[in-house]
Amino acid sequence: MISELEQVSLFSELNEQALQDINQFCTRLELEEGYELISENDKKSNDLFILCSGRVEIVTRSSDATSSESILSQHEKELFGEISWITGRKRTATVRCVGEVEAILIDGKRFMSYLQENPETGFLVMRAIARLVADSLNHTDQLLKQILWNTPI
Repeated sequence: MISELEQVSLFSELNEQALQDINQFCTRLELEEGYELISENDKKSNDLFILCSGRVEIVTRSSDATSSESILSQHEKELFGEISWITGRKRTATVRCVGEVEAILIDGKRFMSYLQENPETGFLVMRAIARLVADSLNHTDQLLKQILWNTPI
């Protein structure tokens, strides 16, 4: 799984030893259509997931402002579950398999403990998470401007 971890932006700056250490917290999953990796409002789980093959849909039902339809579809090698992992808060959406999916589960508690015990690696991972969150916020900002001002991006 190390070669797959290297392909994820979260781990792109890490050395071989850190990747080997993190690999110990990883489990490969082979899942079928409809399986829910993450359930909206779940307060117990804070694991992260890397999508290796297949597709998942991300659905939210928690707001009257959104429908229960798919609001986002992740593509290969994408990370998800990071917001709950960082904040320790409940899951904000359901992540469900569309067809067969191969993913890597990263044990969130063990991973966070490892990062606290290895601050240099922790800094690199948190900086990568900050980039992911900033990119997502920037994308959301652009979509909001397009909706509000009805102008193409």
